[in-house]
Amino acid sequence: MAAHATAKPEPHVSVTQFAKREDVSRVRVLQLLAERRIPGARKIGHHWIIPGAAAIVRRAPGRPRKQPRAEERLLRSLARRYVWWLSPAEALARPNFVATQVMEMGDYDDVLKLEATLGRETLVRALREAEAGRLSERSWIYWHHRLGAAGRGIPPLPQRTLR
Repeated sequence: MAAHATAKPEPHVSVTQFAKREDVSRVRVLQLLAERRIPGARKIGHHWIIPGAAAIVRRAPGRPRKQPRAEERLLRSLARRYVWWLSPAEALARPNFVATQVMEMGDYDDVLKLEATLGRETLVRALREAEAGRLSERSWIYWHHRLGAAGRGIPPLPQRTLR
């Protein structure tokens, strides 16, 4: 009869045991687990199991990379849909252009996101500085009323001039 070599399963530790071993708080271990910085850890039901040999994945020293602001993230995502012919950097360099494209062609959800993120004042400025031919007459009138920029009357659409 041949002896069976059974592989011994890797021992696991609890969050509390791991915290004590690594000399960090239990809350910090839970944060690290949420960030997926403890390889091999798995959640079973409401509890985590951590491989006994696991270690915290350390990040490079220094400041973390700058996260883009909400306005930049939104303009980048909208530019992909409405200004696809420009690179993201070119589109972000012309925020009024992106805004007026969304104001002309955007669906209702995108328009609401744009207004909530950038604010009415920014959209009024984009409307006033709109390039000729960017907005249709219908959109021009709608946006002046919607943003309360009609005042004493709606100004004429910007016109292109030939030189």
